[in-house]
Order: sequence, then structure tokens, then C-alpha cells
Amino acid sequence: MRVRIAVPASVANLGPGFDILAMALQLQNDIRAEQRPGPLTIDAGHDAPLELNDPERNLVTIAYAQSCAALGVPVEGVHFTCVHRIPIGRGMGSSAAAALAGTLVATALHQAPWDEDDVLERVAKLEGHRDNAAAALLGGLAICAPGAAAVQLAVSDELRAVLFIPDLPFKTTESRQVVPAAFSRADAIFNASRCALLVRALAVGDHASLRVAMQDRWHQDARFALMTGAREIVDAANDTGASGAALAGAGPSVIALTPLNPEPIVVAMAAAAASAGVPGQTMILAPRNYGTRVDVSP
Repeated sequence: MRVRIAVPASVANLGPGFDILAMALQLQNDIRAEQRPGPLTIDAGHDAPLELNDPERNLVTIAYAQSCAALGVPVEGVHFTCVHRIPIGRGMGSSAAAALAGTLVATALHQAPWDEDDVLERVAKLEGHRDNAAAALLGGLAICAPGAAAVQLAVSDELRAVLFIPDLPFKTTESRQVVPAAFSRADAIFNASRCALLVRALAVGDHASLRVAMQDRWHQDARFALMTGAREIVDAANDTGASGAALAGAGPSVIALTPLNPEPIVVAMAAAAASAGVPGQTMILAPRNYGTRVDVSP
């Protein structure tokens, strides 16, 4: 039996939605798994770090092995082949995509009786980012409320995400360590109100409201202090006409949203990065209103 998983990139937080909101984007990793005699093996692709060819160090095969253990089925007898397009360690959901792919291969090959919530729970326990995993699985804008099932809403097809992606990755664990564990009532109200405005703006296509809706008083300032040029890139995007801009997930990438011609925003973000001495690339992506695709063949 063969399984192909097409799992998209995702950007979480979008300003105020820390650990709550994430959006799927039209950039995907392709993971193929084939049952064959022998041990569990993986070919991570020619652009991947060499250590990812070790099934004990690649999150795709780690997730697969843990899911097999939960199902009580053998781990060996499968070969994985990966095409990685989502940048690793840049705030675009690469680890959630990997863990989700491995879990879904296990569900497909072994006919696991798991629904969407079961899959997300397994991925969150392994990788820690239920918001990214939900966006990658469901597509669109995913909303992850603690104690409730993740839900999705479609995003306007005219919207574009402009990303500046630094060449150097940043560890999410380091970025999370600086986020305050508590903040004032005023800041809590500020962020809750912005989350409400953000969901409404994306639901009804009121993109002019995104500038205010993507404001944040919880995690971004602390992270900006760690990431050279990130604040300046966000400001450059807003100053050039982006509807709104924020750190992409935990950073170090920056995302700007616009329904208009994205090219001036691309130029401005790249110029701000160059002025700050931050090498990287820009990327324009459409939102993806459908989630991971799973194809199974004999």
C-alpha cells in the first residue's frame, strides 16, 4: 500500500491570536510512504539536513512510530520519501506539518479509528502547536479554543500573504521562553478585542480592519527584542500599504496581509531587512482554504 500526504504551511498568531489562530497557506510538503519489507526508513530529500534521513530524528517518522505504538501495530516495513518546501524553523509550521504527516500516514496505512480531534490531540502532544496543526489539517483560518474542537473558516481568495523569510532559522523554544506568563487586565482586554476583530475581518473580507486587528500586547514586543530587523520589517509593510502585518508564528519570519498588489510591500520588506542586515527571501502566497490531502493506493 502507498500513501501520499500533501500538507500545507501555516502561520500562527497573526498578531493577537497567540496559540489560538493560524492560517493555512498555499505552500506544501509532499510525503510519500510505501509499505515494503525491512526497517522503517526515510529519504528526506536532497535539500534537507542530513540528520533528517535518520528516522529517529525526523519528526515525520517519529510521529509515525508513536502513532503505530498507540495503535499496537508494527513500526517497521515502511519507507518514506519527502519533498520539503516549507522552510524549517521560520515560523511557517514546518514541525506541525511534519508531525501531522507522520500521524496521518499511520491512520491511513493502519486504518486507525481516529477523527480530526484525535489526530490533532496526538500531534499537539508530540509537537506542541495545535493551532498550526489545525490550520494544516483543516485549511483556512483555524481557531483553537482550549477545551473545544478546532474550527475553520474560509479566507477571501483575493487576500495575499507576503512573507519575509530570514536565511537563519530561530528556535521556537527560545522564542517562547521570552513570552510573559501573565499580563494586565487592560492588555488582556486589548488582545481579546483584537482577536475578535481579526476573526470578523477575515470572515467578512473587511481587510481594511486588519491593521488594528493584528495589533498585539502580549508576545510580539518580547520577540522583536530577540530578532534583528523584525519590527522594522513589520513597520515597513504597514507603511507601504499592507492591510496588516505581524511576526509569522514565533518568528523570525514576518507576514503581511493585503488584497492589493503585493509587489510594493515585497520591495519595502526586503529593503527594511537589508537595512537591518538581515539576509533572506520574500514569498507571496495565497491562503489555502482546504487542508491536508491524503491519497491511498494499493
